[in-house]
Amino acid sequence: METNETVSDILQQITPTVDNTTNTDMITHTDRHSILSNTNDINYDSQIIWSTSNLNEKTTLINISQINTDIARPWKIRALVSCEYPKRTFTNSNGIGEVSNWDLTDETGSITMVAFNLNCHMMSGKIKKNQAYEFTNLTIRTTSNAFKTLPHLFQLVCTSSTRVQEIDLTISPIQPVYNLIHLKEVNSIDLNSIVDVQVQVLRDYGVSTGTFNDCVWTRRDLHVVQDGIHIKLSLWNDQARLVTRNMAGLCLKLKNVKVSWFDGSRTLSTMANTQLLII
Repeated sequence: METNETVSDILQQITPTVDNTTNTDMITHTDRHSILSNTNDINYDSQIIWSTSNLNEKTTLINISQINTDIARPWKIRALVSCEYPKRTFTNSNGIGEVSNWDLTDETGSITMVAFNLNCHMMSGKIKKNQAYEFTNLTIRTTSNAFKTLPHLFQLVCTSSTRVQEIDLTISPIQPVYNLIHLKEVNSIDLNSIVDVQVQVLRDYGVSTGTFNDCVWTRRDLHVVQDGIHIKLSLWNDQARLVTRNMAGLCLKLKNVKVSWFDGSRTLSTMANTQLLII
């Protein structure tokens, strides 16, 4: 059964939070693009399926599209850091911790990499957006549907054994491939699915901004339509500030938006890795 998230749940899950000075139908709307992990991410050791730490075997170079939990040999990947998410803090029974996420991309696809606490600090100092690296000794786990930011079914987790080496890697210019769905399909697919859509803006409710945990957030809510099917689309941060004028009448093409749930209906939300094109 689909239920609304509570305010406390959302504040624990996000860095840029919702604007609690607006009307009540916005208070529990989740900033999906800044969700990096849930509490299951913190207790990840039991979820680890395979790592590349067995150095007695030859390490095989694989593509991102090949990453899955059936791999039974040491492996490595070479990839570009295509997106870096804001670092966030969390609190659990062990106290306060930190977590960072990155999207890694090669010519076959993209996958999310996660690092916690000390590994979060170490990895943040080693890698930069738009630079390519060779990664070894990562672990693979299934991605939680509620918190994923890419369609890939798996994600990578950094450990104390993870090794990163900067490399020169030529990747053909990555042109986004849109796997567009119609808005009429939004009510029949799984919640938290990552989808691509093309819509027209009927109403622009304006930009709101605020702070949470010393992080500034910006949100822009739009009423969008496609062939008579209506839905609310929330743009966050960079996407919210992309257009300086009222967006009513614009046709938008979006890659990587999340199907969310609020007040008895589906909504769409952008994330840090969402690509927005005005057509």
